[in-house]
Amino acid sequence: MKRIIILGSTGSIGRQVLEVVAKNKTEFKVIGISGYKNTKLLKEQASKFHVQKIADTDTAIIKIAAQKCDLVVNAISGLAGLAPTLAAIRAGNNLAVANKESLVAQGAKIMSLAKKHAVRIIPIDSEHSAISQCLVGRDVKSVKRIILTCSGGPFLGRTKKELAHATVASALNHPTWEMGKKITIDSATLMNKGFEIIEAHHLFGIPYEKIAVLIHPQSIVHGMVEFLDGSLVLQASAPDMRIPIAYALGARWTTQFKQLGTLTFGEVDHLTFEGIKIAVKYRTQGEKLVRVNDSAVEKFLRGEIKFLEIYSYIRKQMRE
Repeated sequence: MKRIIILGSTGSIGRQVLEVVAKNKTEFKVIGISGYKNTKLLKEQASKFHVQKIADTDTAIIKIAAQKCDLVVNAISGLAGLAPTLAAIRAGNNLAVANKESLVAQGAKIMSLAKKHAVRIIPIDSEHSAISQCLVGRDVKSVKRIILTCSGGPFLGRTKKELAHATVASALNHPTWEMGKKITIDSATLMNKGFEIIEAHHLFGIPYEKIAVLIHPQSIVHGMVEFLDGSLVLQASAPDMRIPIAYALGARWTTQFKQLGTLTFGEVDHLTFEGIKIAVKYRTQGEKLVRVNDSAVEKFLRGEIKFLEIYSYIRKQMRE
């Protein structure tokens, strides 16, 4: 049985990881889990999956990440996941990562450490999982560009005038994915997609100028790779995070795949949705960028700033 540790098991991704594990009981043994605020659920998970080690403080989480196992799944949200990421790699544990903030903050260091310790970094984000699947058996040198798809979020097609008084409720109403509040707002501003560009650069060693984004409202095609010979390889599946999770774990998951129907792709409206431009501009200040964006999102959720003011707040803080 594959021994796994799940960091952030009480969050949205962590709970779905445990769903995949429950469907593949004979293949996995969960030896450690961690969570922060939801202690009740953490204890329930420990009981259900017969987990011996649980952690709910920063120090304990770092310690549990360094326990020898076959795979650490980092599903912690935000920069809190950085130290456990580094601890898991230094311990020689393979890492399935849904914590994009780690790679945005210190991607070069993480990939260098992974190489030093002969550790595999396996992406869980649907877009990066798609790209990794498209690259199986292919030489990265033959890549012309990689294309990350983007649903466009809840405000796709809206103008700045229409977004001037966008409410928190409307920003949280994502059309295709069910996610936590923070990442849903990042999806609405497209900061999430900007972070994913930085993440892709580090994960696949692809120059920024070879990473593109296309709006794809159906969220069926999650990523594409265009090769120098003119061929295009893509990965398509239902918008269900348990699919890339199962792929990262080397497990199985069955989801009803709706008919493809009409798939559309379009360019990003960078004038209205500035998240990608801002993220790429400040990519060398990744850790600060993550912290400032977190602060902006919190202020918006609390009603202290308007939706479009998220961008001006981030730009101002990054220049200071």
